[in-house]
Amino acid sequence: MFSVLADVILLKEKATGFEYLEEFPIRMLAELETLTGREAQHGLFVVTMEYGKNFSGPDKDVFYYDRAVGDVQDAWQSNFLHPVIYYYHCLPTEKEMASRSPGWPLPRPVAIHHIVEDFLTDWTAPIAHILPLRRFLENCLNSDLRSFYAESCFLFALTRQKLPPFCQHGYMNMQGLLGNERLRRHAVESGLMEDFAAMDEQPADWKPGEPRAPDHPPQHAASIREEL
Repeated sequence: MFSVLADVILLKEKATGFEYLEEFPIRMLAELETLTGREAQHGLFVVTMEYGKNFSGPDKDVFYYDRAVGDVQDAWQSNFLHPVIYYYHCLPTEKEMASRSPGWPLPRPVAIHHIVEDFLTDWTAPIAHILPLRRFLENCLNSDLRSFYAESCFLFALTRQKLPPFCQHGYMNMQGLLGNERLRRHAVESGLMEDFAAMDEQPADWKPGEPRAPDHPPQHAASIREEL
């Protein structure tokens, strides 16, 4: 129920993980640790569903012609029901909950993000919904939440002290796409890797014990010549 129940995301130390609590009563947020036994020492997000502050009420016309907001930059002015994410370094106290601003379900957060309203209540548009949310989370967590190719993760591992979560939890744990012939051929044709399968093929006149020179120079050698 909007402005009454909220989803709470409890962050782990250094934002390395989280725990998602669904439909927690907003008015009891200050007592979350006591009621649930969870700790909120490393920050938390609170996700609520809200209407615009001046959308409805006595003498309000909810069907006025420019009631809808479509620009991401004006998401905070959304009138229709939309998600609002509050970020706190620690749980609000009972005093802060009691002295919150009129019309606000929660006290003033460290940061707040409105996801722009959507007529179908489907907040999955890559540019309008996902990208602004990702940047908000990156600013709050001081982390890079983008996805990377293995080559980029390899470079980061050699040149950075802190890896993006995508590389830390994926590439560094040897996770990724399962190799198959189609992906291998695509990588070879794109110049991302050498055609080792072709290099392993033996010519008809080759005899065991004889060294075999490659039919063509490796791609990295060719690239060196081009640079020179």
